[in-house]
Amino acid sequence: MSAFNPLPFQKEAENNLLEAFLRLWKKQGRQLPLVFKSPTGSGKTLIAAHFIRGLNHLPQWKIDKAFVWITFSDDLAMQSKNKFKEYFENNLENTLLTVNDINRGKLYENDILFLNWQKVVQDNATTRKLKLRKPKDERFKKENGSYFEDVMSATKKAGREIILFVDEAHTHKSTELAQEIIDYIDPKIIVHITATPDDKDIAKAATLGSFVPVDREKVVDEGLIKEKILVQTEEDLKKYKGKDLDELLLSLGMGERQELADKLKALGKDVNPLMLIQLPNDDKELIAKGDRTKEEVVSQFLASKGIKSKHIAKWFDNKKENLDFIADNDSKVNFMLFKQAAGTGWDCPRASVLVMFREIKKETFYIQTVGRILRMAEPQAKKDYKNNPDLRTGYLYTNYKRSQVTLPDIKKNEIPTQHAYRKKGI
Repeated sequence: MSAFNPLPFQKEAENNLLEAFLRLWKKQGRQLPLVFKSPTGSGKTLIAAHFIRGLNHLPQWKIDKAFVWITFSDDLAMQSKNKFKEYFENNLENTLLTVNDINRGKLYENDILFLNWQKVVQDNATTRKLKLRKPKDERFKKENGSYFEDVMSATKKAGREIILFVDEAHTHKSTELAQEIIDYIDPKIIVHITATPDDKDIAKAATLGSFVPVDREKVVDEGLIKEKILVQTEEDLKKYKGKDLDELLLSLGMGERQELADKLKALGKDVNPLMLIQLPNDDKELIAKGDRTKEEVVSQFLASKGIKSKHIAKWFDNKKENLDFIADNDSKVNFMLFKQAAGTGWDCPRASVLVMFREIKKETFYIQTVGRILRMAEPQAKKDYKNNPDLRTGYLYTNYKRSQVTLPDIKKNEIPTQHAYRKKGI
């Protein structure tokens, strides 16, 4: 997929965004939503980057503007910035900024400021810890330099419009603090980018003619994402009587990962399928009950199967192991344990199997996490996978109930646990 030559559906989405943007700009009001719904793995950031580039060249729209691109972690903010740089190389028309550039004092025309949403909405503005927001207590102010509020005020004072992009817009933006930040920026248009937009946002955008969806089948046809997800849920596990359910989920997932690895090897592919293991945030409750944490359960089980630590990655807030080059197709890491860090926005196309443990207290199923196993590892070689439907499928093993596993717009089937064979002589 060339950064300079978007695929047909990506170019169509870019044009649809430009048309919707122009319609929206003519309407009264501020904070008007432009909702861009596109499947995980479809190249949302690429489309958005070309859309921004397109705004630079609209002959009928010559507005002095700057952009704020906001997402929910430092990793994703830097990932987005680096993608923009990669897409356009030496032809970059917009200056790309991070929090380290706040001391410039304001955004200049066509600047794009990439921010971690959590850092601008955190409510600790009276402490010395905060570097980005202006503290309420004068004693804690910096001797030199600017704050987020200063940059926004100076940009608007210069007569420059700010267009806000909210990446992974299904997270964080609905809180009171988030709205406080949006009100401070007060953009004419907010571009919501997500695979799973809020129904209220869709409804409002639809009335304004500013809802831009991408057809999932077009993305599948281009070989970017898998056709479907096969799901094994709590109901399917009941037939395995006397089995430890935690270990059963892991065994089933490991078996599937190995089958995929064998099929890829038979095709001559240097692609090592990755099995993701999402752990719940139940550590305190489990420890209080005298139980092992899920990290301990999983780590001990993998060790009992002879899996070496170098083949296991861990991505937690306070622990990161074996993550270097993990997204490379030929990485030797076979398993990755995480809680929320990799659940949204992280790209690893070789990820094919997901084991998702349900939390004790919550019944929330994280739709976005499933998106991590939807990408195809080699979209440029889609013809090689034409006769291998198993390699065009993602596999989800979980102890959630089937009714809780909601996968909008994704084909979903049960994973077969019993195989039928044709009798000899027939």
